Amino acid sequence: MGPMRPAVGPNPFLDATAGQMLARVAARFPDREAIVAADRRITYKEFLREGERAARALLALGIAKDDKVALWLPNRPAWLFLQQACAMIGAVAVALNTRYKAHELAYILGQSDSTTLILADHLGPVDFLEPLYEVLPGLRDAEPGELVLPEFPKLKRVIVDAEDPYPGCLRLSDVLEAGAEPEWQAALERARANVTPDDPWTILYTSGTTAFPKGAVISHRNAVPHGWYAGEALRVTEADRVLHALPMTGTWGGLCIPLSTFSHGACLVLMESFDAGVALHLIEREDITIWNAVDAMAIAVLDHPDLARRTRSALRTGGFGMTGGGRDGLFEEILRTLGVPQAYQPYGMTELGALSMLHDLDESDASRALPGVWPADGLEVRVVDPETGEDMPVDREGELWFRGPLVTRGYYKKPEETARAFTADGWFKSGDLAVRDAEGRTIFKGRLREVLRISHFMVAPAEIEAFIMTHPKVSQAFVIGVPDPKLNEVAVAYVIAKPGEHVTEADILTHCKGRIASYKVPRHIRIVDDVPRTPGPHGDKVQKTKLRELFLAGVQIT
Repeated sequence: MGPMRPAVGPNPFLDATAGQMLARVAARFPDREAIVAADRRITYKEFLREGERAARALLALGIAKDDKVALWLPNRPAWLFLQQACAMIGAVAVALNTRYKAHELAYILGQSDSTTLILADHLGPVDFLEPLYEVLPGLRDAEPGELVLPEFPKLKRVIVDAEDPYPGCLRLSDVLEAGAEPEWQAALERARANVTPDDPWTILYTSGTTAFPKGAVISHRNAVPHGWYAGEALRVTEADRVLHALPMTGTWGGLCIPLSTFSHGACLVLMESFDAGVALHLIEREDITIWNAVDAMAIAVLDHPDLARRTRSALRTGGFGMTGGGRDGLFEEILRTLGVPQAYQPYGMTELGALSMLHDLDESDASRALPGVWPADGLEVRVVDPETGEDMPVDREGELWFRGPLVTRGYYKKPEETARAFTADGWFKSGDLAVRDAEGRTIFKGRLREVLRISHFMVAPAEIEAFIMTHPKVSQAFVIGVPDPKLNEVAVAYVIAKPGEHVTEADILTHCKGRIASYKVPRHIRIVDDVPRTPGPHGDKVQKTKLRELFLAGVQIT
């Protein structure tokens, strides 16, 4: 049986820009809630109006088609208004992770050619201005809106979404007022007419765990039809209410979730930053039906003391990504204890979009627990030998390759990296390991560069990690490969015990021996409190390259 996608009808937004999609949905559902943020409730009519207001303000600043506008904001309505504003005038939204420090900020501001930076001043204890002034030391003495900074010649203005004034910066509220003059409405209509579905809409930067991040250029056509398709496959209707705490700087949080919600007239309930207790409160108060999360979020909610007393009966479905290692039995806990009966584990990446492989909700629980499994509409998928490009047989692991209109056309100002990522006939080489099973499902197994080559076997670290986490005292396990003169590579396991538990290297060896193949048993085991992690758009990612370097250097971590 060949791969099967969830059956959906004709896509009404196949040739639409994001701005056109919002206008059509707002005309259909003008008074329905589109966005809930804290105590603010925004209808579709108001959403469209605020997007247009922001678009006029950008035009009044002199921002034109293809200009890059960097957004360094948490999950708040202003982010969505400005993202739509860029879509309406043909500007390109550059999404900046709110956890970036000066190093990442400096690199991406320069590499993206951003002309405008729009940021928050604070998010809880996080001060955005401190790294900003470190990166732009001349900003304090500059004329707001007329920056001349030798290190960033393209950057003309910094705008802060705050009531307080800051040296060298414009206030977002003042900028929005400047676009109120009638002339800018006419300018908006002219700009709108020049935006096409194949124009770039956003640049999303990869997490950069092994090198500087690369900016994948995403067009309206890459994102908008897929947003509708994902919502349709997941049976989203205007009655659904979607809790959203994933960062808007990633393909899942910034494109797929908002677009799948808005294209169906549903409501997006925003959290500026994730808090498990607040999430449970909102699930109850807002009758949340869909919640998408990473494993760390799900664990925090499952372990929260308020779980039992909060009503969660409306929860229906949601994607749960195991980006941080998860824990044994977590998917079953999400289904039964948290109460998300049609939960699933998706697959996606920056260059393809989130939910680039997804599930039919009528699949069995066991199938929905597999990361994958059917390619989204607009994608072809292959599992190939990465050396030869030949298709691998069923049950043989290989590299995931993708082709189709969902795939980015390349990385911004990175021609060599773009060329290396694609074959001559247009297949994108994901660098991920997968297997095709007898039912036609394509199942993600891990990063190809992390695969262990033990003797003549290829072993996915996730397989060993999952087994180690079945030990009753183990919370998480992370496996790397290190050189071995006889076997080419052997496994090294870094193990984190559950809170209050004590586990030893001998415990792990005893747990593994005789129960998994001998070549998969870790040669070395380290019991640690935590491992190096780096901020990613959908949660912290474990730095396995760093783990390997530390092990080979003989550095002990705690």
